[in-house]
Amino acid sequence: MTSMASSNSVNLVQCSYSQKSHHIHTTKKNLSRVGFLASDMQNRIRILRQSVKVKASVGSFDKGVETVNGKKVNGVRLGDQREKISSKDCSFEEPDDRGVLLGRFVENRFVYRQTFAIRSYEIGPDKTATMETLMNLLQETALNHVTSAGLAGNGFGATHEMSLRKLIWVVTRIHVQVEKYSSWGDVVEIDTWVNAAGKNGMRRDWIIRDFVTQKIITRATSTWVIMNRETRRLSKIPDEVRNEVTPFYLNRDAIATEKIDHEKIEKLTDETAARIRHGLAVSQTNIYVLRHY
Repeated sequence: MTSMASSNSVNLVQCSYSQKSHHIHTTKKNLSRVGFLASDMQNRIRILRQSVKVKASVGSFDKGVETVNGKKVNGVRLGDQREKISSKDCSFEEPDDRGVLLGRFVENRFVYRQTFAIRSYEIGPDKTATMETLMNLLQETALNHVTSAGLAGNGFGATHEMSLRKLIWVVTRIHVQVEKYSSWGDVVEIDTWVNAAGKNGMRRDWIIRDFVTQKIITRATSTWVIMNRETRRLSKIPDEVRNEVTPFYLNRDAIATEKIDHEKIEKLTDETAARIRHGLAVSQTNIYVLRHY
């Protein structure tokens, strides 16, 4: 039989009982400090129990941690400290939302604001964010705006009434003006809002700021129309859908109309192209090659 015990005069003593010799053996260096005064096994156990108070517990670790008098066997102090930790409320105070990469409404809920950190996989060879990254962030902010406003149905950015009618949003035009591309590790702050675009369209605008300097580094505007997802035909905006989105309309332009480049891009031919490469499969990344170096 082996047990672990301690007293006021002994920090930790290891004891063992031999049935053959009817003796209790203890560590030699602690033997002089322990009083085992019984002549037989029963008296020894009785006296041991009376003279030594043992408080043992098993911890909630993977392998279990035995403790004696509030101490782990290896000497690491637990005691009241551990009890406080186990009973401590795990709730935490939410930090300030600036820079926490969470979205929120500003300006009386007309503008949705969200922050993002530029990741290493979102940069190009020049270590700055690619146009594809910017487009992804604009889309993410727009969808989070719809979801946070409580408008999201079961479609990809579609409202409840649109989902009932099997309607989806389609982007027909997007115009982006970049003053500065963010670098790896930079944090950007994106604002987005919506407004009417003609009778059957919706306009969505964005501005991107450098989070540290609060300087606007990108402006974007787009036009969205409604399409039936089964027939693939454009549709007028139903009154029910219009009633859903109208309360969020904000009459503000990220890019002034006179500053929008309406010049049409010439169709590329063998004569007008500066360089021609054959056998190249066009990917989504190639479509986003709108960036000027």
